[in-house]
Amino acid sequence: MGFYELDSLKLPKEKIDNIYLSLEEIELIENAEIEQPHLINATQWLIISCFTGQRISDFMRFTKEMIRIEKGKSLIEFEQQKTGKLMTIPIHAKVQQILDKNKGEFPHRISDQRYNDYIKEVCKIAGIDEEIKGKKQLNISQENNIQKIRRVEGVYPKYELVTSHIGRRSFATNYYGDIPTSYLIYVTGHSSEIMFLNYIGKSNKDMALELTKYF
Repeated sequence: MGFYELDSLKLPKEKIDNIYLSLEEIELIENAEIEQPHLINATQWLIISCFTGQRISDFMRFTKEMIRIEKGKSLIEFEQQKTGKLMTIPIHAKVQQILDKNKGEFPHRISDQRYNDYIKEVCKIAGIDEEIKGKKQLNISQENNIQKIRRVEGVYPKYELVTSHIGRRSFATNYYGDIPTSYLIYVTGHSSEIMFLNYIGKSNKDMALELTKYF
């Protein structure tokens, strides 16, 4: 296949929200001056999600009993709730730092809604406030006693668009090109490479540029 044919490799045209936290933004979050215990707890979960690549339905269930040591390496073993797939992934150094701070324990489990609310606060404190295009849930009703919640597209401070899925997408996007895609797909649990690339918002040009590393 010639290089000119690369543009004919079409990804699904579905428009997606591919907002993620860069490694630099994650560092800002790590270094933010956060004092409230509930926000410290949410911050730790956010960092864990960014370095494990799991859905909230999985990482929020992590416990120290899921950790085992193989050949001197710490691994966490669990069953993905959505896929039923048994997973074993290495404990990243950033995750281990959090475990060490908590005497080997994961942070306290919280509800999905509280987590979503708290990580917005965390990212605001950390200065993740770049104005970007995205969608967020708003009440579009004109009546005070009625709520009509819709996802409304607009330009918002980035912290307002942060939700529980951002850790998984950040992991996938930040490590794309550095870790073989097959390994990333194994961790995130996508069913195909096309779905994975669509998830992180990679275009045909992105893929072509990645290919140049091998020539």
